[in-house]
Amino acid sequence: MKKTWIVLKTEFINTVTRRSFLLTLILVPLVPALILGGISLFGGDEGDSSSGTLFQPSQGETLPDGYVDLSGVINQLPPGLDSDSLVEFENPDAARDAIQADEIKGYFLIEKDFLKSGEMKYFREDFNPLTAMETTGIIDAVVRYNLLEGDLDQLETLSQPIEVNRVDLAPEVEERDNTHPLAFYLPYGVSMLFYVVIMTSASLMLGSITKEKENRVMEILMSSIKPVELFTGKILGLGLIGLLQMVLWMGSGMLLLKLGGTTLNIPPNLQLPPQILIWGIAFFILGYLLYATIMAGIGVLVPNLKEASQATYVVIIPFLIPLMLVGAIIENPNGILSTVLSLIPFTAPNTIMTRMAATTVPLWQLLVAIGLLIASILLLLRGVAGMFRAQTLLTGSKFSLGLFIKTLFRPERT
Repeated sequence: MKKTWIVLKTEFINTVTRRSFLLTLILVPLVPALILGGISLFGGDEGDSSSGTLFQPSQGETLPDGYVDLSGVINQLPPGLDSDSLVEFENPDAARDAIQADEIKGYFLIEKDFLKSGEMKYFREDFNPLTAMETTGIIDAVVRYNLLEGDLDQLETLSQPIEVNRVDLAPEVEERDNTHPLAFYLPYGVSMLFYVVIMTSASLMLGSITKEKENRVMEILMSSIKPVELFTGKILGLGLIGLLQMVLWMGSGMLLLKLGGTTLNIPPNLQLPPQILIWGIAFFILGYLLYATIMAGIGVLVPNLKEASQATYVVIIPFLIPLMLVGAIIENPNGILSTVLSLIPFTAPNTIMTRMAATTVPLWQLLVAIGLLIASILLLLRGVAGMFRAQTLLTGSKFSLGLFIKTLFRPERT
């Protein structure tokens, strides 16, 4: 046990004290925090330079618009909007002449049958869709103001979009705004986070073993420590490093989402649930143990780091499946595909966390996934621990999947 602790402490300290690791650990949450701070600091004045009130034209336009009212709808202009901002003309010819004389940008033609058709035309020489939309809002408000006989209160109410509050009969499942961009990018970000953290931590295990074999350090270690003690110390030490990364990055992300909810107009139902951090720790530990054990088995067999890197592509294919199908998982997080991938140990950690960022995952699925992961890990640990024998560690051969499986399930000789 003492030697296992020494290996654990050595692996943890050697990795944490690397400059590259510290920079990555700090910069990943720091960069989004600085961006959010910049938006909060410099984005507050945007509201003062906007297009103004309901009846005020955009500050960027110098010339007013005109209108020709053949229907007689507009009897008066609202308070705050003078005749210099919206000029009335008796007929279209007069309005066109005003355009040619650079007195107005364009003009609206309200036909006689406007009350039946509800349509009007906008004439302008250099048509700009963006500025035209702002101007259309002004004439729309003026027409509504006259139709409501000058009642500003009713106009303000009518101008606001109708807010429909949906009440779910199952209050534990909160309705999400699937039209918001974060409805996709938030689960996708969680999926990528788990892929990066688990694969990075597991790859550290592979790199540590293969480097020591390649540099002949393993031969020295085998003279003073049992192979299983070496395996246990490495997997626990590097697992603590990955756990540190996951907790810091995910915790920082949740905090930034909470603090930036108002600044970025993030709906409350798109915030990550607090319990996702607890489940995230559990599924990270299980996912790390699963893939780090596999990486350790590869490291035992291969002779060098180059051979190990090539072998990695074979064993991580199952872990890539949730990333390749992330769109389908997010679109239907409780569908058959998502459920099946959640119950397969090699795809469960990534899939479960993606689903939890998109919806509420049934408790039974979480528990079954954890049970299957534990069973798979115990099976792999037993096999890889048997592979951590001196004769296997010190004899590297070209990696093949068949050799890996054969060695993994080979009965241990007494």
